Amino acid sequence: MTLSVLMLSWEFPPFKVGGLAAHVYDLSKMLVKKGFEIHIVTCSFPGTKDYELVDGVHVHRFDAYEIPAPEFLQWDLNMNVLMERKAIEIIKKYNIDVLHAHDWLVALAAIGLKHLYRKPLLVTIHSLERGRRNGLFNDGQHMIDQIENQLIQEAWHNIVCSQYMQSLCHFSFTFPNDKMTIIPNGVRYNDFSIELSTKEKKEHHKKYAAENEKIIAYIGRLVPEKGVNILLNAVKLVLKKLPNTKFVVAGEGWHRNELERIARELKIEEKVLFTGYLPEEDFLPYFNVADILVVPSTYEPFGIVALEGMATKTPIIVSDVGGLSEIVDHRWTGMKVPADNSDAMADSIIELLTDDSLRKSIVSNAVEKLIHVYDWSIIADHTIKVYNKVFKDWKKHTWKTKEALKKRKPKKK
Repeated sequence: MTLSVLMLSWEFPPFKVGGLAAHVYDLSKMLVKKGFEIHIVTCSFPGTKDYELVDGVHVHRFDAYEIPAPEFLQWDLNMNVLMERKAIEIIKKYNIDVLHAHDWLVALAAIGLKHLYRKPLLVTIHSLERGRRNGLFNDGQHMIDQIENQLIQEAWHNIVCSQYMQSLCHFSFTFPNDKMTIIPNGVRYNDFSIELSTKEKKEHHKKYAAENEKIIAYIGRLVPEKGVNILLNAVKLVLKKLPNTKFVVAGEGWHRNELERIARELKIEEKVLFTGYLPEEDFLPYFNVADILVVPSTYEPFGIVALEGMATKTPIIVSDVGGLSEIVDHRWTGMKVPADNSDAMADSIIELLTDDSLRKSIVSNAVEKLIHVYDWSIIADHTIKVYNKVFKDWKKHTWKTKEALKKRKPKKK
């Protein structure tokens, strides 16, 4: 059974904030290859078109700033009004079978469309506010938490990316596990496999470190839950044994100034480079010249960057939290360290830098796991099973518009 699906996502390439944009792009593209008709409603971005066909995916954009807003939560509420208006245009024009919403930012539009058109709503929960903030401490966070709760409860079925996220949804909102399916994120590992010439490698290496220095790399948003401060506190411990080591922090975020202050306070600023946002053309070469990729998160529902490191054949060290714990098999596909433990982080960095045999086996095993678990074709097949089951159950149900019920054939006596 092939279906027409309308996805709602506030971000989609070239507009990327976190891993959500990459997830929606890769999943939708693979679903099209498997015969599905995919429409995506998303925010516009300078230089993009209101409508375009991207690798077979129908991308419909709208101006998310049409209604002025003084702060982010108000902007999100306005954005949902505009997103719902755009989606109504699409549903009127195309025969949409299933609605698929990604995360709380599109919750109000998704719930409104569900009840307006009586279509089955599938929701992918990528993370939860109480996990991102390690609790709920103000009205804004409580508001987001309640929106997430409402979205999860309103969904016909939910997709979560890890066992950790399933447990978090279950215990946070007393939501039944049989209404959730665990489907991990994936990675286009073939696209990440690049070979730089010796000259190219030297050119890219010198952007970040001296010729004789090993590179310990981080890439991602600079926010507290990503745990970059834990990595910074491991720097001196590593340098005592391996002084020819450089720590490179790639990415942007509101926590950057605080991290730079920590580096100065620890007097390690000469051995730590903050690159800022990494341009697209430098993304893969950066991985290629890194000796180790570190993912020191204190909260991580999944951790796509770990898959990207595995795909570029870069040995990875991750915190033993959330989805990262499920991606990495300790000393087999990577190294796991206790969360918020700079001593353990330093020990693993030193061991990986000095044990070539361990590095090689980790890289080889990681690639094998990508092929058999995190291939987008496999993930799309799992998603299709959920789509088909949801649509089949909805077809049998009486929860439909009056017009749709009139079209139903009466049962034979």
